[in-house]
Amino acid sequence: MSAGSNSPHYPDYIVDRENEFTVSTDAYRGQKVFEDEIDRIFHCTWIFLCHESELPEAGSYKSTLLGLQPVIVTRDRAGDIHALLNVCTHRGATLCRSEKGKTRTFVCPYHGWSFDTQGKLVGVPDAERYPECFDKASRNLHKVPRVASYAGLVFGSMNPDVEPLEDFLGGARKHIDIWARRAAGSRYVMGTPHRYMFNGNWKFQSENVYDGYHPGFVHRSAFNTIKKYSGSFVNRELNNPVRQQGYTRGYEEGHGTLEAGAPLESGGVDDDVRAAYEGRLTELYGEEGAAEVLTNRQFLIFPNLTIFDFNIRVIQPIAQDRTEVYSYPVLIEDAHPQINNNRMLDAQTRIGTAGILSADDIDVFAGNQNALKGVGADTVVLSRGLGKETEEEGGGKVGVYSDETPQRAFWRKWVRLMKQAGN
Repeated sequence: MSAGSNSPHYPDYIVDRENEFTVSTDAYRGQKVFEDEIDRIFHCTWIFLCHESELPEAGSYKSTLLGLQPVIVTRDRAGDIHALLNVCTHRGATLCRSEKGKTRTFVCPYHGWSFDTQGKLVGVPDAERYPECFDKASRNLHKVPRVASYAGLVFGSMNPDVEPLEDFLGGARKHIDIWARRAAGSRYVMGTPHRYMFNGNWKFQSENVYDGYHPGFVHRSAFNTIKKYSGSFVNRELNNPVRQQGYTRGYEEGHGTLEAGAPLESGGVDDDVRAAYEGRLTELYGEEGAAEVLTNRQFLIFPNLTIFDFNIRVIQPIAQDRTEVYSYPVLIEDAHPQINNNRMLDAQTRIGTAGILSADDIDVFAGNQNALKGVGADTVVLSRGLGKETEEEGGGKVGVYSDETPQRAFWRKWVRLMKQAGN
């Protein structure tokens, strides 16, 4: 199937056999594929919108995207969260131009129509000039049909018949629960995101989140830096470039994980501060539970939400070959300043826009997209670990750290959704 075909037959894009798993490179390019992804994935399933801490009080709001739909996420006076299309129902203007803030009403900059935080039309300048039968209630803002939250993570869906959020999260729920426990009985607070763009398909970033095969090669210079400045980072042993210790997991819902011992930290936490924090975890969850909480774990909630130890990353498709990424530091309310400083430093020095890892990945993604122009670049191979995985109790497949188990889970979910409408 050539790129840009008007009628892609998506089942042909994936070869899923006992000893072979490949994906057509057409899945990473072509306007029709991109449009179908937005329609059949991003506008049909659950998509992350915000963290509850970004809406701290009544009147708080955040503007974002759900797929390519501009939306405003709000908290009303009763504390309920709403997601509204960011389109004035008068003449189609963008209603909210700010990324976040607090307000009682949203006033359209075009003609001054105003709406409350539930989307109700509450003000029309010179309303007397409209016909007597003019119905203001019919001009309320359009709502995102479904909004739900889990562990403080707020999701929305344009599909009114979408499955319950907990069913969608499936086997990944336990990993979210473990991540949430790292707040040690307190709450997470999202920081202001770092933002960056790259010239490549959004799926390159999604696949890379739990790719344990690449770090020893792509990030070799970063690891050499860690060796040179041994006191700058803790909890990372650098041995063979292909790491075997640790796990990958892939779930039927398309989610996946990468797990590898203690998290890489940027340092700066005194022993007594760390002991108090870890002691609190033990008090709450027992020794085994605390050890599980402190295990390095990064995972993707299909299709575009990444949760790291100290960071949330949202992968936003812009075009078939253009992607924007929002990288949020995740702080802990009331934690010792050294704990939060360490979390912020991690976002800055490791996986932020100027971090020692992200620039390497971005370069690879852009190179991947450029290489798709080459003659004979027909498939990518995701067969690593096939036939060597184990089954997780309750669902899910488990491989070693460098296996492509989660990538295969992603693509199986992708093709199931893309096959909608008979393709």
